Amino acid sequence: MPWCPKCKTEYREGYDTCSDCEAKLVDVLDVEQDLYSIDEIKDWALLIQTFSENEAEIVESLLRPYDIPTLRKDRGAGGYLKIYMGMTNLGIDLYVPANRYWEAKDLINVTPKKQEKPDPREITYSNT
Repeated sequence: MPWCPKCKTEYREGYDTCSDCEAKLVDVLDVEQDLYSIDEIKDWALLIQTFSENEAEIVESLLRPYDIPTLRKDRGAGGYLKIYMGMTNLGIDLYVPANRYWEAKDLINVTPKKQEKPDPREITYSNT
């Protein structure tokens, strides 16, 4: 089965390019080549403060295809609340390596295109 070396997605036979990151698929995935060691990264920069676990996962999913590692830190007593109550409402701070901060910032600052409102005089209505 072919694999994407960038986002680690498995594909069925017959595919040769990843539909997500457009990388050329490989037959054997070298898992150890892309592993990050948190100990090797000395400088971390605060990327964003999220309000929930789900929001943090969304941000991480935007960075994962670009091999940008993240480090999570629960705010305040959030770590204890998560253990005791199973959740926290204090939020999560997401950190990225300082040398990849601007790349990560650009990736998560996706702004939707502004849609112009149609002129009501130009809208056609049908009686069907």
